[in-house]
Amino acid sequence: MCIKIKKLKGILFFYCKISEGIKSKAKQNFGGMRMKRLKKGFTLIELLVVIAIIGILATTLAPKLREQLAKAKDAKAIAVLGAGRTAADIIFVDKLIQSDTTSGVSITLAEIKGKLDSKAAEVYDTTNATSTSALIIGGSRTGATGDMTYGGTVTLEISDIDAESESVKLSFTKAANSDTHSTEGKEWAKY
Repeated sequence: MCIKIKKLKGILFFYCKISEGIKSKAKQNFGGMRMKRLKKGFTLIELLVVIAIIGILATTLAPKLREQLAKAKDAKAIAVLGAGRTAADIIFVDKLIQSDTTSGVSITLAEIKGKLDSKAAEVYDTTNATSTSALIIGGSRTGATGDMTYGGTVTLEISDIDAESESVKLSFTKAANSDTHSTEGKEWAKY
């Protein structure tokens, strides 16, 4: 049995007696019809607030994410340089063992590239048919603290083969589509 208590702005409030005690119910009156008021889902304001928060986070984090991806690509190119130096030293020692003299030993970049694994091959720029030594980088800077330019390549080259110290110097040089420094601010030639 329910008793009508009061009516506020089209909502009728009732108190019904049930076995556990008194429970209030709210029903909305629409043109004489009473309907239960349902509260399921999110309101438009709640959804707009969530979308605004996601938008703010995206605009704040996107530049940092892009910079970190560029640094990761640079680190991959630097790792290939290290692996290339090791491969060059192995090739050089093999050629020294096979030849009678230390003079006239030469190493090509194709030989070095052949010793590297498949992950290193992903870093080589295959779009440039004229250069077999271009490595894809994430970005470069005009100076140690200059503006960052995303993308580009650096060229891997053999700068010196020293028979007396039995070593091969492998280094980066700036390509036409990159600047002089890495994303970390270090000169490409100094790696």
